[in-house]
Amino acid sequence: MDEQDGRARLAEFIKTRRLERGLSTSKAAQAAGIDRATWSTAESGARRTSEHNWAGIERALGWATGSIAAILNGGNPTPVQDQAVDEEIELVRTDPKLTEDVRERIIALILERRERDKAAALDDTRRLIDLFKRS
Repeated sequence: MDEQDGRARLAEFIKTRRLERGLSTSKAAQAAGIDRATWSTAESGARRTSEHNWAGIERALGWATGSIAAILNGGNPTPVQDQAVDEEIELVRTDPKLTEDVRERIIALILERRERDKAAALDDTRRLIDLFKRS
């Protein structure tokens, strides 16, 4: 397999796995610790993905270390075991009546809501700490 075929194969695996996990490109890039442009390049296969980004991409996709090398060599990624299923995302992902575009939009809204909820919980915790410090 030549380099271009390997990149195209890797790109397809990355996009498929990202969608399976219900991640937007921005959230996937954030989880990988890379910028969105770098993620998009890896997912399009337009250019070679730098090896120093592999560990982050594998982590974001729930793949074991070495999975990207395996894909580029014609093999398959190895999923990390014992990952909890996100029932909310799975419900959206598996609904046959939703188009792919609608699925991605709903999942993005779910993830945004979770970020808002997390921020609100942190603010509440800070207020509680301040309250108890004054007592």
